[in-house]
Amino acid sequence: MLAQISLAGSFLILFKLKTDFKKDTFRRMRKCPLKPFQRIETTKFIRTTKNILFVRNLRLWPTNSKEQTGIVIGWLVAVFLFVLSINTSFAQDPNNNYCVDPQGAERGGFTLDKIRVCVGTPVRVTGGLPAGLLSVGYVKEYSGKGIPTNFESGPSFQYTKPGSYTILQVGTINNGRALACQTITVLPLDPVKFTAQSCLGRRATLTVDASTLGQYDSYLIRWGDGVSDPKSRAEMQANPAHTYNIGSPNSPTITVEGIYGTVASPLCNSPQTPQQITLLAAATQPIINALTTINDNSIELKYQTSAGVSVELYQKVNGTYVATGQKGTGGGTFTVQTDAKQVQCFQLVPQDACNSQTAKSDEVCSLVLTAQSANKQNNLTWQPYAGTTPRFRFYRLYRNGAPIGPTMTRVSLNSYSDADNIVCGSQYCYSLEATVEGSAQTVITSAKTCAIGINGDPPGEIGSMVISIEDGRPRLITTPPVGIGATDSYTMVVSRASGASGSFQPVATLDRKSAYTDESANPSAGSYCYQVVYQTNCGLQTPPSKTVCTVYLEAKSANGIDWNADSPFAPETVDSYTVEVIDSLNGTRQEINMGANTHYEPDLNDPNLQSQKYRIIALTTGGTTSFSNFYTFRREAKILVPDAFTPNADGMNDEFKAFGIYVDRFLMTIYNRWGEVVYSTTSKSEGWDGNSNGQQAPAGQYMYRIEVIDLTGLKTVRTGAVLLIR
Repeated sequence: MLAQISLAGSFLILFKLKTDFKKDTFRRMRKCPLKPFQRIETTKFIRTTKNILFVRNLRLWPTNSKEQTGIVIGWLVAVFLFVLSINTSFAQDPNNNYCVDPQGAERGGFTLDKIRVCVGTPVRVTGGLPAGLLSVGYVKEYSGKGIPTNFESGPSFQYTKPGSYTILQVGTINNGRALACQTITVLPLDPVKFTAQSCLGRRATLTVDASTLGQYDSYLIRWGDGVSDPKSRAEMQANPAHTYNIGSPNSPTITVEGIYGTVASPLCNSPQTPQQITLLAAATQPIINALTTINDNSIELKYQTSAGVSVELYQKVNGTYVATGQKGTGGGTFTVQTDAKQVQCFQLVPQDACNSQTAKSDEVCSLVLTAQSANKQNNLTWQPYAGTTPRFRFYRLYRNGAPIGPTMTRVSLNSYSDADNIVCGSQYCYSLEATVEGSAQTVITSAKTCAIGINGDPPGEIGSMVISIEDGRPRLITTPPVGIGATDSYTMVVSRASGASGSFQPVATLDRKSAYTDESANPSAGSYCYQVVYQTNCGLQTPPSKTVCTVYLEAKSANGIDWNADSPFAPETVDSYTVEVIDSLNGTRQEINMGANTHYEPDLNDPNLQSQKYRIIALTTGGTTSFSNFYTFRREAKILVPDAFTPNADGMNDEFKAFGIYVDRFLMTIYNRWGEVVYSTTSKSEGWDGNSNGQQAPAGQYMYRIEVIDLTGLKTVRTGAVLLIR
């Protein structure tokens, strides 16, 4: 079918050409002698339904009419045969990639002037065509599916988009189809994205965006001062920098272009990307003009640096400076939240994109001042200035905002006493200022610290003290010190410790009181010791009093009671102890003088002393008393029974009888081996005589159960076996 269409097309062309010639022209051609051909470059397109054929370098139009007629006829025959040969070749597979599988086609061939070009740069066919290759056409963007119907003649091709392309060559050799393929890479020409930053000392640095850093083989930087700086990809990745001369522009425009290949032998260059910067002069050393401690948690620093220069504040932590994250430019104020009750040191470090090693500021450290009230003066102390600033000038103290005392020029000084007209009850607030000099003068100011003025005669020593247990709570009674009258204003501060070896802690501050009941103490759990300080309304106070301790009564063994020997009196001491005994049953009371003893054992054989309440009374030689806590000492009821008895009327062991102490109520029951009751009594003075229902019970073993309720109402039960012997 394709052959028929091509033949038809050839005849149409032949017919058209034939009608173009006139008869007289053909007659002249027949009469003219033969002459050499004249070569004329032209191109004719013979279109078929399948492809475009190219006919090049045809020999046309001889010098006489006969030659012209013969050549035309010969040319038409050649066209006919070419069309026939192209269209009678193998059948085409529309899905086949003919660069991979030629499917029997002859091998064509061609060479390109380059296989790697940039967008918009032509690529040319430079040769390499096999001998005999005719009717050559090209597909510059071969898709890999079949053979397209549209071809280009070349010899150059141009691409507008980056990527990888396959060029397909189609031609004929020996009346058969010939194919060849070449792959070409078309490179993008994206502008180089970069950031230019100014650095101290008229320097600039470049940072190339990662998206274009890996695209080009090399780069060319024009710094804007006449310097062109070729760089490799690795050098661009290292953020190249450039220093400008003094005479160079202050606002240069920097351009960067990417290059495929080398700067000396480029394949192609990207468009130039411009960026203008303003140069920075060399930085002077930054200055901390002032450091002021605002309060216990805040420090404020005022600073100054070169115009346009950024600095970061560093703080010393465990001997090493670390960045605080606070940055500023030119000048301003930093506020640091920190433990300002401790000395804190700071330093400014210049920052720029080039990490320039410029001078840091002098180290500046804070001051911490404390004030302590004393009679008729306030004592001020501080840690000597700790900074390494080259020169210390002086300290100056301020009281309520006004300077006091002399200017102190020795850095090692660390105290001062203000005794200038201290008024009782007035508040005095102090601050300390230090002036140092390095690259500039710096003033360091401490936070304010205040004290209440004290001015008067201190009270004398505290008089007598006694601690005693009243209504289950320790009650302390003191005599105010000499110098405090009944109408004077004062406070009594009471401190308490658990036992004589415990640490004292304040438990009460009482206004114009000399007695205190400790409601939070439990004197039945242990001994409590107390100290007292009297303080006047002007802050003068007595030394801590002597210690007084409650008498704590307990039982350290099953046979008696014990108490501690710590004195409940001051300044007197214990002369003797008395044991107060209160019968728990009838409330009778007696006292037993123990002298200096701290242990007492009741009579174990006294049947009436099953349960008693005890209390210790401590006495001084002057008759002052102190009472301990109450302690109840209780004994269990006791029951004694024999293992056997012999009711033979010999007067010895004739009855089975129970004996006991502290017994109030009594029940004894005897059972035989079958569990039958053979005897029962509620009299603790009676016993079983071995008879049951008026008859002698047979010898053998019997069981008993004895139940008693003691004098305190507690029930005790005892069971067991007894042997009746006849």
